[in-house]
Amino acid sequence: MRKIVASVALLTILAGTPPAFAQNHPATFREIASDPAATAAFKAMAKGHTLPDWINGKTVESPGNEVTFGGDKVYVMSACKQHDCGSERIAVMYDPGKKIMYGLLLSADQKTVTEKLTWLNIGPGNEAIDGRTILYAALTGSLENHPGAFDYK
Repeated sequence: MRKIVASVALLTILAGTPPAFAQNHPATFREIASDPAATAAFKAMAKGHTLPDWINGKTVESPGNEVTFGGDKVYVMSACKQHDCGSERIAVMYDPGKKIMYGLLLSADQKTVTEKLTWLNIGPGNEAIDGRTILYAALTGSLENHPGAFDYK
């Protein structure tokens, strides 16, 4: 069941946009849908996690950013739950050369002023520190405001 949910979530987020990814300039989640390697990377990233239902519905997407991570050009994209962007957000970082994706799912409780962070596919490599920094910055707007500050060679 989790595999089906992850597959549906990816298709929902990534479906129906021109294949700009083929030009190595993805602007949003949807623009990597035409790339089977990105789809497989999303599925691998989500493995073992239950993604929230809102990912299967309409999302609000932010333009993607290109940064350098571990010497490679990677793409960082984010989306949020429609009508609740302050509380439910997701960011992913995709390395098309290595065909790997990392993610961060954020759920915020406005009453208690707390955030629950669910790290997706974060291991002991560069993603453990620099990857987390980039993903969290994508959700806070810091990456969009200061993209050059997040190039990690």
